[in-house]
Parts: sequence; C-alpha cells; structure tokens
Amino acid sequence: MDRLRHPTFLIAFALGVVSLFWLPSRSVLAQSGCPTEGNLGGPLAWRGDAAETNWLTYRNAKNGLSFRYPPTMWVKDRDPASFHFDNVADVIVDVMGDAPHNPNIILIRFICARGQKTPEMAVANARALLKTYPKEDGTGRVSSGAIGSLQIDGHEAIVSCGCGRAACQWTLRTLQPRECIILPRIPPERYTYNNPPLRDAEFPLLSIIDTVHFESVTR
Repeated sequence: MDRLRHPTFLIAFALGVVSLFWLPSRSVLAQSGCPTEGNLGGPLAWRGDAAETNWLTYRNAKNGLSFRYPPTMWVKDRDPASFHFDNVADVIVDVMGDAPHNPNIILIRFICARGQKTPEMAVANARALLKTYPKEDGTGRVSSGAIGSLQIDGHEAIVSCGCGRAACQWTLRTLQPRECIILPRIPPERYTYNNPPLRDAEFPLLSIIDTVHFESVTR
C-alpha cells in the first residue's frame, strides 16, 4: 500500500473530474448506476469495433504512448507544468472533437506518469487498487474505487468509478509498462458517456482506448 502514496498516484485524484466535483447527493449513486461494493456484477465495457483503416495514429516520443483515432477528431499535447504536475507527469494528451452545440470539446484525457513500471510493481499496484470500492460514507459522499479491470495493450488496466455533484464517472488506469490515467472529459449534458461501462456511441471512446499501445523509447 505504500506505493499508493507515491505522487504519481495523486494524478488521478488531482486532475480527475471526480475530485473537482465532489460532495454528491445520496441519489447520485443510484441514478447514475456507478457500481458499489455490493453491486460489482455486469459488463465493464461494451466492446467497440469502430476502428477503421483511415484512422490516424498519435505517437508520443517521450514515453511511447500511441493510439489511433478517427480523422474527424484531433489531438492536443498539453504542458504538464500548466497543471503543476511537471515533476510527476511527463505526458498529458487530449483527444478533441465536435459535438452538436459543443464544438471543440475534450473527449478523453491521457495523463501519464514519469518513469516505467516493472511487472512486479504493476501487479502490486493492481492488487492494492482492486481492494478499493466506491463507497458512500454516510453523508452522501461517494469515494472513488475500483470496479474491475480490462486488458489494454496486453496488460491489466484498472477501471474505477467515483461520484461528483452531477453524476458518477469512470477512469481507466494502465499500470505497465507506463502508468497512465485515462478519463472522459465530456460535458455534463452527455454524462451517460462518462458513467460505466466504457462504450462506443456517438464518439468511439472505447475503440480509441482499445488501440492504446506503448512503444519502446530510446533516451
């Protein structure tokens, strides 16, 4: 559990939408469908197969992160220093798109920690994270916790859920070879995208995530 106190672990909480919109009402959990400790069943993802040959490829030279995305979307690299995370994160990337009445919005954000994780560290972190669950604390607050895992680039990635004022939201955390937080940033009126399970619909978010790959980096 000591590893969870490392500054990179705080990225998920400091930059996640959940931590920005805390203090939900008791009804939020039931209305949004965010799984609880006693309700962890059901699919974690609606598998998408939307990736096409004409999709573009993003590659980051710093940490080897790559993924594919539709030509109707675009990617913006962010400066970690502007988020005050230059000491713990080396890559922040937004996948952008246009929605009706919401042009130029962020669809997914990738936040990748510095350094590379060994398989042993990744396994220890996964076990620790999977022992956490979304829980109400008696005051209507819902903590962020793991609800399961998915395979990303051949490795286990942890799916978590937490609640804010308006709704609950999933986050996905890769643990090896790079530790990255992947989270939706879609506006509140489209919150069904942000609730579990991960999915494809108007935007092929799941299909983009399915293409995530970490290439070798020579420094």
